[in-house]
Amino acid sequence: MKTRQLIVQCEGGLHLRVAAQIVKAAQRHQAQVHLRCAGCPRANACSVFELLKLGAAPGTPLEIVAEGPDEDAALRALEELFGGGAGI
Repeated sequence: MKTRQLIVQCEGGLHLRVAAQIVKAAQRHQAQVHLRCAGCPRANACSVFELLKLGAAPGTPLEIVAEGPDEDAALRALEELFGGGAGI
């Protein structure tokens, strides 16, 4: 199991489009991926509904937890979304 700490940078927070991008990235890998923020239960990164329930506003720190054969690749893919062109 590996973790990363990332910050929601998207102006609208973690909204539907962003959640769909996270789900798409997480589903490409053989790993269980979850996101957590302070005071929230963890959310399965393959569930748009669970991600939206986080209610992560801009500036919210998130912990991403991945476990499985592709955990490194899954974390890299999500880091690219958060830090790259997607602007999450």
